[in-house]
Amino acid sequence: MIRPFTERYREALADSRLPKNLLAFQRAWRATRDAAFRGMGMGFDATRDRLVQAKNQVLADPPAARRSFITAAQARGTQVHEVDSADQARDTILSILRAHGVKLLAKGKSMVAEEIFLSHHLEAAGIKVVETDLGEWIIQLAHETPSHMVMPAIHKSRQQVATLFESETHRPVPHDDVQAQVSLAREELRRAFLAADAGMIGANALIAETGSVMLITNEGNGDLVSTLPRLLIVIAGWEKIVPTFDDAVAQIRLLARSGTGQEITTYTSFITGPEPECELHLVLVDNGRTAMWSDPDARE
Repeated sequence: MIRPFTERYREALADSRLPKNLLAFQRAWRATRDAAFRGMGMGFDATRDRLVQAKNQVLADPPAARRSFITAAQARGTQVHEVDSADQARDTILSILRAHGVKLLAKGKSMVAEEIFLSHHLEAAGIKVVETDLGEWIIQLAHETPSHMVMPAIHKSRQQVATLFESETHRPVPHDDVQAQVSLAREELRRAFLAADAGMIGANALIAETGSVMLITNEGNGDLVSTLPRLLIVIAGWEKIVPTFDDAVAQIRLLARSGTGQEITTYTSFITGPEPECELHLVLVDNGRTAMWSDPDARE
C-alpha cells in the first residue's frame, strides 16, 4: 500500500541523507548531458525537429495513428488490446496471465505499469511480480514508488541499498562496494529470468509502419524478459506511436543523450511480432490520454 504523499513528503524533508544522494547525481548529470548533445554538432537541431514533426503527425490524428500501428502489429501476429482505463488495463493483463497459468511474472521497466499500479493489482491476485530493472528492484524491495522515471532509485545511497539486499537475500552485503551489490543483484535476478512464466516490458516507441516495439535499456534485462518466457506482454500508452522506423532512430539519438548523457544506450531492440511457439500481447492504454489531447493546454 502506497503511503499518503504528505507523510512521505515530511519524511523526505527530515532525511539528512537525501540531499547528498540527489546532489551527487545532479551535479554530474547536467554537464554530461550537455557534452553529449554538443557531440551531435549541427545535427542536434535537425534530429530534434524530425522527432517533433513525427510526434505532431501522430497528435494531428491519434485514431489514424493507432489504426496504422494496430493493423501492422496484428499482421505480424501481435495480439493488440485497446483499453480505455486503468481498470481495463489491469483486468486485461490479469486475464491474459490467468489464461496461461502464470505464477511468476518477470517485469521490465514500464511507466504505464506504475501509472496504473499494476504490480499491486497482480500481487493481490496471487501472481508474483519481480522487477528486473536494478533500480526498480531496489524500489520494490523498499516498498516505495520510483523517484525518477530513468533512475528510480536515485534517492538511495549504496548503504541503504546494501541493507535492502541483506534483508532480501539473508546474506552479508558490502555497504560501500557498488560492484559487489550489482553482482549480487545480477545473481538474484537471473533466477527470476529463468523461472518466469511470462515477461512484461514497456515501450520506448511503437512504430506504425511495421507494428514494431522499440525497447532501449542499459542493463539487458528487457531483452531477457522479452525472449526467455514464451508469453510476453507489452504495455504502453498510444502516445508512444511514431510513424516510421526513421522516426524511431531519431528518437534513439536524442533519448540516451537526454536521459543518461550517453551517445547511445547499451541495448536497443525491435520486437516485430512473436517468435515461433510464443505469444505477444500488446496492451495499448488510453487512461485519460485522449481527454488530455482534447485539451489545448494539456496536449503538449
